[in-house]
Amino acid sequence: MDVAHDDLPAVLAARDARRRGARAALRAGYVRAASGVHVVTGTDLDDPDVRTRVAMAAVPDEVTLGGWAAARLHERAALAAARAARGGRPGRRQADPMAWFDGRDDRVRGGQGPVLLLAPPEVRLEPGPGRRLLRSRVAAGERVVLEGLPATSALRTAFDLARLGPETEAVVALDRLRALDLLDPGDLEELIRSRRRWRGTVAARRALELSAGGVESPQETRLRMVWLAAGLPAPLCNAVVLDPDHRFVARVDLLDPTSGLVGEYDGAVHADADRRSSDAGRQERLCSLGMEVVRATSADLVSATARARWQHRARLALRRALGRRADARWLLGAVDRHGPRSAV
Repeated sequence: MDVAHDDLPAVLAARDARRRGARAALRAGYVRAASGVHVVTGTDLDDPDVRTRVAMAAVPDEVTLGGWAAARLHERAALAAARAARGGRPGRRQADPMAWFDGRDDRVRGGQGPVLLLAPPEVRLEPGPGRRLLRSRVAAGERVVLEGLPATSALRTAFDLARLGPETEAVVALDRLRALDLLDPGDLEELIRSRRRWRGTVAARRALELSAGGVESPQETRLRMVWLAAGLPAPLCNAVVLDPDHRFVARVDLLDPTSGLVGEYDGAVHADADRRSSDAGRQERLCSLGMEVVRATSADLVSATARARWQHRARLALRRALGRRADARWLLGAVDRHGPRSAV
């Protein structure tokens, strides 16, 4: 017999509906999202949180959420903790930082990466649309509960992202977890060493070597990877540039401290006229100190051809920077992850 329910979740497994005596509610207010899983009518099935809940709704208790979806939960918890530590006040940079872990994957049709589920070999579970099954045991110390879901710990999440993903996106993930103080590179290095026979540990070690601390956007990481692929010297991230009198000039995305070559990524926030004017003045100040600036937008990173063109520009800029180095008047300041980005 069905009973009235006002407290049903937005994502509901059919087995749970039967247990609650709420099968009529499924017919009246829910639509099928996956085998044995329903969502409230009108729910956005492309929302990454909905996709995560759908993937986990009807799985055995031994299954653990991993990959980008676990990282998203850790990210949200870290951002909430940071806001609470500030007394709920917005930070100096932005009030609500955009989530990096959104499940987007341009390599797959529809641009949505599958939700990673980790299950021991003996557990009965099949891969399905929108989810990827990895047969892997998760130690008790590597399993946490976030927002009611069993998920891999931050360290295990980093390990799996580093070993299973494409190199650039693996580095993006590690950069983000480091920026949130969720990952100690030494801990990940030790985990990789202890599991060197596991699948993908060579790739994980490489991703860790390429990762950096203090990175503030995924596009900064992607630009850094294109920079390195061009054969340019390994850059500093978000370095502070001072004038000869030790006054602040700018904090730049990428900097080769030997040549004075600067790499800057211009996202959507740089598109309005006031910001373009500010950026132009900032670049003039950097150039007046003997630096060379090479800028990039999303169009420069979208394809192999576009990336190759940008790399050619960057190599030419490096030559110019090296030619001007003897006359350079800029100084390198301390890296301040939360400082201003414009001249004072």
